[in-house]
Amino acid sequence: MNERERSQLRALIEQLERVLRGDLTATPSLVSHCPEIALLSDLIMKLTRQLSDAQEFVSALSRGKLDAAPPQRNHLVAPFKQLQANLRHLTWQTQQIAAGDLNQRVDFLGEFSVAFNSLIDALREKAAVEAKVLYLSHHDPLTDLYNRGYFEEEMARAERGRRFPVSIMVADLDGLKKTNDTLGHAVGDRLIRAAAEVIRRSVRAEDVVARIGGDEFAVILPDTGMPATAGVLARLRENEAWFNRDSEEFQVHMSVGFASVEEGGSLREAMKLADERMYQDKFARKELNNRANGAGDGK
Repeated sequence: MNERERSQLRALIEQLERVLRGDLTATPSLVSHCPEIALLSDLIMKLTRQLSDAQEFVSALSRGKLDAAPPQRNHLVAPFKQLQANLRHLTWQTQQIAAGDLNQRVDFLGEFSVAFNSLIDALREKAAVEAKVLYLSHHDPLTDLYNRGYFEEEMARAERGRRFPVSIMVADLDGLKKTNDTLGHAVGDRLIRAAAEVIRRSVRAEDVVARIGGDEFAVILPDTGMPATAGVLARLRENEAWFNRDSEEFQVHMSVGFASVEEGGSLREAMKLADERMYQDKFARKELNNRANGAGDGK
C-alpha cells in the first residue's frame, strides 16, 4: 500500500468516526486506483446516506408524525416501520375507545400492552358502575319498571314529540293492603311484581311503563288514541285472567283509567283525568264485588 492509499484509508476512517459521532454530512466517494478502498468509500457513502434518511424518519416518528413516509429500500428502518404500524393501529384503537368501544385490547407492545389493557379494564369497570347508577336512577328496584322521576321526564319528551295522539294509562293494584296484612309484605312484593309483569305483557315494548307509587302504575302510549286503548285494556284483562288461572298464592286485579291528548295537549292533564277514571273504575269494581260477594275488596 503506497502513501496515497494510506492517506485515503485514514480519510475513510475519519469519515466513519464522524458518522459514529452523529455527523451524517454526505462526503463524495474517493477516487482510488485501489478497488478495495474505492468499494469501502462507496459503502461508507451509502451507509451515511441511509443513516441520514433513517434519522429523518425516526425523528418524525418521535414527534408523533405517524404519516411520515419511510425511506425506500432502507433496511435500517425496518423495526421503526413496524413501530409506526403499531402506533397507527394503537391510534385507531384509542379513537374507538373515545367513541365508547371498551373491547379494545393491545398485545403487541410489551409492557405498554399490560398498562393499556389495565386502563381499559378500569374504564370498563367505571362504565359498568356508571351504567348501573344510571339504570337505578331511572328504574324501580322492585319491579324493574321505570320510576316516577323518569316517567315524568318521558311525559315532557312525549309532549314535545310528534307521535300524537298520546294516551296515558293509570293502573292501581287492588287488594295490596289486605295481602300485606294477611300474608306479609314479602308476598305483597311478589304481588306488585306480578302486576308489573301483567302490565308489561299488555303493552308494546316502545311504551313507557312505570311504577309511580306503592301500588300505582302508569304507561305512556304514543300513537294511541282513545279507541285504541280499548285493545290495551282487553289485553290487560286477558293477562290478568291468564295469571290468576295459574296462581294459587294470590290474585292480580287492577283498576284502570285512560286519557288521551292530541298535539298541543297537556299530558299532565291527561294523567290527572286517567287517574280520575281509574278511581271511577275502582269504585265500580268494588260495587260489583260488594253485590257479588257481600264484602269489600279489603283495600
